[in-house]
This record gives sequence, structure tokens and C-alpha cells, in this order.
Amino acid sequence: MRGEMKWMRLGACAVATAAWMSVGLGACGDDSRNTDNDTSGDGQDGDTIPTDPWAAPAETGAFRVLYNNRGRLPDNASENELWLMDSDGKNQLAVTALGGLKDLDPPLSCNFGCFVSPNLQWIAVVTGPPTATGFEIKLGKFNPNMEVALLKGGTLTNIIDFEFAADRIFYSKQKSCNGPSCEYEFSVIELSENVNLPLPFMTFPTGDDLTNSTYKGHFKASPDGTRLVMLNTTIRSVDVYMWKQGTGLVELDFICKFGEKGNCSGTGSEYTDNDPVAFDPTGRYIAFFTFADRWQRIRLYDTANPGTVQSSIVASVASGAYIENACQPGVLAGWQWQRVIGDPWFTPDGQELVFMGENACPENGKQPVKAVSNIYRVKVATVLSGQTLTEADVFNVTKHPPGDVTANRRPTSMAMAPDGATLIFVGTPSYDQGGGLIADGSARQRNDREVYRIRLDGTNALQLTNDLPYAAEAPTIVGP
Repeated sequence: MRGEMKWMRLGACAVATAAWMSVGLGACGDDSRNTDNDTSGDGQDGDTIPTDPWAAPAETGAFRVLYNNRGRLPDNASENELWLMDSDGKNQLAVTALGGLKDLDPPLSCNFGCFVSPNLQWIAVVTGPPTATGFEIKLGKFNPNMEVALLKGGTLTNIIDFEFAADRIFYSKQKSCNGPSCEYEFSVIELSENVNLPLPFMTFPTGDDLTNSTYKGHFKASPDGTRLVMLNTTIRSVDVYMWKQGTGLVELDFICKFGEKGNCSGTGSEYTDNDPVAFDPTGRYIAFFTFADRWQRIRLYDTANPGTVQSSIVASVASGAYIENACQPGVLAGWQWQRVIGDPWFTPDGQELVFMGENACPENGKQPVKAVSNIYRVKVATVLSGQTLTEADVFNVTKHPPGDVTANRRPTSMAMAPDGATLIFVGTPSYDQGGGLIADGSARQRNDREVYRIRLDGTNALQLTNDLPYAAEAPTIVGP
């Protein structure tokens, strides 16, 4: 039961058993840092204490967490509820019930998906399963009591992808297809002005970019709604495009398995149009994680100077394609990851990139029962320098051990809080509903998902939810 949930601080001395010390959750209860002006080195006033480059700002908790709770048992597998809670896991509210979705005519639910704008003003409710041409959404607005009023005329059909950005909603629809290659029409609605006035502004891809395209209509929007990024994929490459308000469509990069544009070879693709991409808070930089030839790279695109690409090599193989040989013995060091999963984030000050890296390499010829994934930080300045990353350039926030063990919490999605100090992520649970540690190798520590918060420096980890019949998904940060 929700009223019986235990709020577990994982790094505290009270639970720092030998089994959990390997998780690397920081010191017991004291994560303070000395920042006085002592410069003599003897601990007296005047000494300069070296600054920790991976220190985290002070947490404010001035935000709330929105997440989906999807049924994971046979009798509730079709159910999905949207929940809202304070940053410490308290005051959990079912937005689906609070908003009165089931009382509308016709009644609605979040079973097929509900999505809320970051400013907690707008909601999009998916009304049914997708068809070959997309799905339908109904748009609504929250009142101060979190009740939903559907917008007159706010029904959008045959939607492929959509995203809220400020008081805008962008969406794509399939326009026409030439065999497996399709064009998509992009539109925007100014929600605070006229919800009945969709403004088509772009068709993508077109012309030569449509040839051999496997693009499926997905995109990523900048927080201020002035830029979009699209990944136009083929069976051997990905072409990175940006749409910029006032400028239009701009090509940022072309990445090929072997070779370059006009001379690209190889079969099979490492890319989809849903691959991990992030905008910095100002919208200037776009981060993209790539595999080309022998290298895994982090790439940064300067949207103010299109064509300017800076990249850092994360890992490489001696010969052949990286993605096909990364799991060979001795290729990856202990601090490296096989590939990046989920959406990365920039810190609010734009100084760091935070992302999830996963290693699912086979063990003794078999896929691991539970892959290991961690949350990492890297300085934007390091990537802009173009240097090959070393262990010192990367900070592992979660420090999960490999194996089918509870301490391997396996993050699958995350969000960055506006205080720049807190990460919210969904991972496998640590505690059962009675407050005890879940046993290694058990089904729940492998199959369930709960919501966590953790400081950017890896301390103060806290499991916020504990709902046995449901698995948490897709955490989002919204205003207080």
C-alpha cells in the first residue's frame, strides 16, 4: 500500500551493510565539503583546500516529480496511471484521478499514455493504441486544483511524435511515402493563443535526403521551443539536422559506418531516429552519442555556428566497426560503457553533460541476466577540447556493480532537477515494502522499476516509491 511506503536513504550509516558498501553511495551522513581559505596546507585558517571538480550544488527540493506507473502483473498489465509527488517522495497524488479524466464524456485514461508540459499547464492524453498512420491525442489544460479541462478542438489525429516546449506543442504526421522512405509534416500550436490553429512549418526529409531514408518521424525540441533536432537514418548512416526558428533547416553532421557522405559504405545501422540527444539549457549546444568506424564518440554541435562539430573519443577498437567489436575481451576498461541509453541532460548551468551508459556484453557466451548501467558526468569543456576521454574525465554518479544483484539498480530513464544538484531516475528497486533489502537474484530486483533521487555527486540516494504491482516509467521534473 502507498501509505505504508518506506522512504529509504540508501547511503546512510543505518543501512551501510557490507552488501551495500560496494554501491558507492558516499560517506555516512556527511557530504559536506571544506571551502575555507586555508592556504598553508596544515589545516589552519589560510590554507587552500583543493576544489572538488565533481562537487554538487546545494539541493533545494523546489520541484515535483511526475511519473507513469504501469501495471506489471497479469491482472493489471493494461493499466497506466500518472502520478505526481514532491521531490522527497511525499504527497503522492494520482493525476489521472485528480484530473477527473475518467469522469469526462467520453471517459479517458492514461493507459495509452499521458504527457504533461514542464510548466504543469498542459496535458496530452493518448486515446488508443497506435495504428500504421499514428495515434490520436486530446489536449487539455490544468486548473489550479489540477483538474483537466479538455480544449475545444484540441484533438490531433494520426500523430507520429509530439513534444511540449514552453507553451507550444510540436508534432509530426506522415505526409507521403516512397516505398519504405516517408516524408513527415511538422506543425506547431501556440497553446496559450489558439489551440485550433496548427501551423505547419516544415516537411522532412525531402529530395535527396529522402532516398534510402529510414526516418520514422521522431524529433527532440529545445526547452525554449525555438529549435528541433532530427536524425535522418539510413541502413548505414545518420544525418543530423536542426530546424531553427527564423532560419529553417540546417544540416549539422553526417555520420557513416565507414566513410563519409558521398562515399558511405557498410551494412546494418547503429542508429534510430530516437537515439539519445540533448539540448543545453540555452539551446546553443546539441549533444549526440555516436558509433562510426572504430570509435564511440560524444559529439557537440554549436547551433550558433552550424558546421562546427567538436567530439571526444570515449572508446575504440583496433579494427572493424566499434559496435560489432566493443565486447571483445580487453576492449572496454572498467570505467567505460558499451553504449549510451535514454535521454542525456545538460546541467542547468550548461557546464556538464549527464547521461546513462550501459554494458550488456555477453558473459561466457550468454547475454547477462541483468545488464549494468550507470549515470555518468563529463565536462562540456572536456568534449569541446576534442581530447580522448580518460577515467579522470568521467565521474560515475551511481557506481553500480555488475551482476544479477540488488545493488545494480540499472537506471533506464532520468531527469535533471532545476537546482542542478539532483537527479531523478527510474531503476530496479532496493527495498521491499516491509523496508528490508530485496535479495540478490530475486525476480523483483530484476523486473520492477521504482523512482529514485540522488545528488549529482553520488550521495544522498533515496528510493522514493515502492509499489509492488506497478513499474515506474519516464520521470519528469515539473514546477513546484
